Amino acid sequence: MVESPHPTAAKLMDTVSTMLDSDNPHDILVDEVLRISGVSRGSLYHHFGDFRGLIHATLLRRFSQNVEADTRAMWNIAEHADSKDSYWSKIRELSAATQVPERAPIRAERARLVSLASSDELFAQALAREQERLTQGMADAVALAQGKGWVRSHLSPLAIAVFLQSYSLGRAVDDISETRVPNKEWAALIDSVLTIFES
Repeated sequence: MVESPHPTAAKLMDTVSTMLDSDNPHDILVDEVLRISGVSRGSLYHHFGDFRGLIHATLLRRFSQNVEADTRAMWNIAEHADSKDSYWSKIRELSAATQVPERAPIRAERARLVSLASSDELFAQALAREQERLTQGMADAVALAQGKGWVRSHLSPLAIAVFLQSYSLGRAVDDISETRVPNKEWAALIDSVLTIFES
């Protein structure tokens, strides 16, 4: 888990995060963030270098919180399931919960991060470090289930972790379609694919 930021930095990121729930990052203005947060411009520059640094730090924190929540859930399932059937039942429930239409904004924001990384080298490096940390955490949860004989042992835990994240991100393609795949049909497809990993 990432370290807790300084209280002033956290206040700025919390303000931006609240604004991101309804605005595009490009529509958020520094003066508005400072007014709402009550933090000085000098403090913003001290903690983040510039306004772009604040936006990037906030986006990374939001991304990390979402993936970490899914990873913690995977760890919890692997640690507490009492059988292979119980494990896979819970994994399917978790998978279905990450694919619901209500999570479309989270998927869109993650796609935006990938796009932002393609045009900003410093952000790309920060995102790469965070993505590696989060993917490894998820891979470790998969490896724990493999050790219990519930996931095929010849498959790479890291590859599985990347795949699990990729199909969730891929749902963003459908989120912007005029005619969307019904959630029940999408969940049925993912359920079928998950059988590949069962030992």
